[in-house]
Amino acid sequence: MKIISARIIAATIGLGSVLAMSACNRQETPSETQEDVAEAQREGNQEVAEEAADAATVAAENREDIVKADDTAEVREARSDAMKDNADAREDVADAKAKADYDIAKQKCDGLPAGQQSACNDAAEAEYDAAKARAEQTKDATKDAADR
Repeated sequence: MKIISARIIAATIGLGSVLAMSACNRQETPSETQEDVAEAQREGNQEVAEEAADAATVAAENREDIVKADDTAEVREARSDAMKDNADAREDVADAKAKADYDIAKQKCDGLPAGQQSACNDAAEAEYDAAKARAEQTKDATKDAADR
């Protein structure tokens, strides 16, 4: 009895896994894709807006620090710190934009035939990685300039 139950459980798990994996690569209907893309756009826009608001707050705080600086050395240090802080904040905005674009692209990939989804997802991931790398390079260049 235990052997039969174990075989039934194993077969059920195996069948469930096969069905789950086949559903991962199925082509969505155009309406499903459109809804998913719209949701990804809304969420991405919200995240980018939040990061942009944070960046604006950082910039405003940095301007206050520069104004409050008492002498030339403090102003120079405050400007350098501001450049670095603003670079970090701009990178956060760029990363949020890259993530939003990636999520939208992934949703669009789900609307393609199963055989095309893998290449589409790979291209979306490559663009995401490139966008993040560009944001990091820009941040690093700005911070290097701030140290001069």
